[in-house]
Amino acid sequence: MVLAYYEGLTHELIARRLERPLGTVKAWVRRSLQRLKICLGEP
Repeated sequence: MVLAYYEGLTHELIARRLERPLGTVKAWVRRSLQRLKICLGEP
């Protein structure tokens, strides 16, 4: 996620800024990292 990577925000700060539950934000970041791993061709 852009907010985590470029702005250095924590999961909690992202959740507050986007007004979303913390668990939702954590899931988004986890899925994003999984997709990136696939794009990079890592197992």
